[in-house]
Amino acid sequence: MIPNTTPPSSSASDAPRWAWIALAVVVVAALGVYFAVLTNGVGLTATDWAMYVMHARNILHGRAYADTPYVFQPEASFEGPRSYPSGFALLLVPWYAAFGMSIRVFKIVVDVTLALSLIPIYQFCRRYVSVWGSLAIVVATAFGWETMQVQNELGSDAQYQLLSFAAIALLLWVYDNGRDMAQSWLWGFLCGAVIAAAYLSRPIGLALVIGVAIADVIRKRRLSAFLIALLVTVAASGFLNNSLFHKDSAYNDEFTHSPGLIARHALDYLIGLSQVFANPISNQFRHLAWAPFVVLAAVGVWTKIRRIGLTFVDLYCAVLLAVLCVYWLSNTRYLLPVLPIFLCYAVQGAQVVIERMPERYRQGTCLAAGAALLLAPALNLAGIRSFRYDTLVETPAFQQLCDQMSTKTGPHDYVLFWSPRVLALYTDRPASAYPLVAPEDLQRYVDRVRPNYIVIDKQWDQDQQFLAPMTEARPQLYAPVFENDRFRVDKVGKVAEGASSPAVAP
Repeated sequence: MIPNTTPPSSSASDAPRWAWIALAVVVVAALGVYFAVLTNGVGLTATDWAMYVMHARNILHGRAYADTPYVFQPEASFEGPRSYPSGFALLLVPWYAAFGMSIRVFKIVVDVTLALSLIPIYQFCRRYVSVWGSLAIVVATAFGWETMQVQNELGSDAQYQLLSFAAIALLLWVYDNGRDMAQSWLWGFLCGAVIAAAYLSRPIGLALVIGVAIADVIRKRRLSAFLIALLVTVAASGFLNNSLFHKDSAYNDEFTHSPGLIARHALDYLIGLSQVFANPISNQFRHLAWAPFVVLAAVGVWTKIRRIGLTFVDLYCAVLLAVLCVYWLSNTRYLLPVLPIFLCYAVQGAQVVIERMPERYRQGTCLAAGAALLLAPALNLAGIRSFRYDTLVETPAFQQLCDQMSTKTGPHDYVLFWSPRVLALYTDRPASAYPLVAPEDLQRYVDRVRPNYIVIDKQWDQDQQFLAPMTEARPQLYAPVFENDRFRVDKVGKVAEGASSPAVAP
C-alpha cells in the first residue's frame, strides 16, 4: 500500500509564534541580500530570458505567442526550442506593460518570487522535521549556492520553486485534514489549479501530477472524485496552454535515448546534490559533507518507506529526476526544486540516527549536523560581493551592433549570431545560431538556411574557431558592412567590384 502522506508528526500550524517570526526574518533577509547584489544586465551566456521577454511582449501586444524573431534550426538545437513555457512570460506581462524592457524590474520580480518560495518550503519541511530543522533547511535554501546563482538571472526557476512547493504544501494539508474525501471536487480543482500553475512554469510539473495520481489510486484503489477533478483541471490547463501559448512538443528534440548518456546524467545529478554545500571559499567541504548527507537521506527515505510506504512527494522526485536524466543536457540548476526535499530527507535520517544514540551524545551530534548544514550558506554570505560583469547587452559594442542591424537592415533580413535570441529581442530581426562544425560543413549549413547577414564576435572563441575561418576563406561570398571593436557584420552574397569598406563604429 502506498499512502499519500504520513501520519503527521508535526505541522506548520502547530509551530510556535517565534518560528513564524524567524521565518519572516529569513525571508526579509533573503530579499535584502538578493537586492543588494542585483545587476542591470544578464550573464553573457544566458539567453533563455530573451525568449520569455519576447513571449511576454507578444502576449501584451496581442500577437501569436510563439511568433518571435528567433529562428529554430535543428542543427543548432543546443540554443533552445522554438518557444518556452508560458508561466514566466505571463508573470512578466504586467511588469513589461508598466515599465517596458527593464531587466532590473524583471529581476526584482524573480527575487521576490524566490524569497516567497521559502514559506511553502518551510511548511513542507515542518510536516516531517522539527522547527529548528525546518528553519535550518530554509536558511540553507535561501543562501545556497544554486539559489544565489538564480537570484541574479531571469528565468522560471524561482517561479517553479514557489508554485511546486505551494502545491506540495497544499496537498499535504488537504490529505492531513481529509479534504480529499470531504468536498472532493472543490479541493481537487483547487489543488489541480496550483499544480497547473507549476506546470505552466515548467512542463516538469507534470511529474507532480504523476506522483499524486499513482499514490492516490493505490491508496484508495480507485479513481477518486478528488483525483478526477485534479486531473481534469491540469488537463484543461494543458490543452489551453498548448492551443494558445507554448506547445510541449517544442521539447521533442531535447531528449536523449543514449543509455550511456542517461547513466552519466544520473551520476551527475547524484554528485550534484553536493551543491547544497557549495560555497566560494572551500570546495573540499562541499564533497566532504555530501557523502554523509547522502547516507542520511537514504536512511531517512528507507525508514519512512518501512514505516508508512512511499508518498506522492517521493514519487514526484523519482519521476522528476528520471526526466532530467533523459534530457540532453545535465545542469545542477535543474536540481533547485529537489534540493530542499533532499535536505528534508537528510534531516529525517539524522533524527533517526540521533534517536538511537546514547543520550549524552545527542546534543553534540545535533549541533555538529546543524553546523555542517549552515556552514555553506554562512560562507556564501561572507564571500558575497556586489559586482558588475560583461553582460553583453550593456556593452557599447553590442548597442552599436543593434543600432546598425535595426537601422541598416530590413525587417525580414535573417542573421546568424552566436546569441540569436538576445539579438532578436533587441533588433526584432530573424536570427538563429549555427552548428559547431568544420568550416566546410558550416558553409553547407549557410547555403541551406541562406542568411542575409553573419555577425562575428571577436571575443567569442567559437566564432573565431568556426565562423571566422569560413568567411575569411571565401571573401567573394561575404562583404563586411559594419565593424567596431568587438563585432563585424558580413553581408552574405557575392561581393560587387568596388564595394565600399565596412562602416567602423567610433
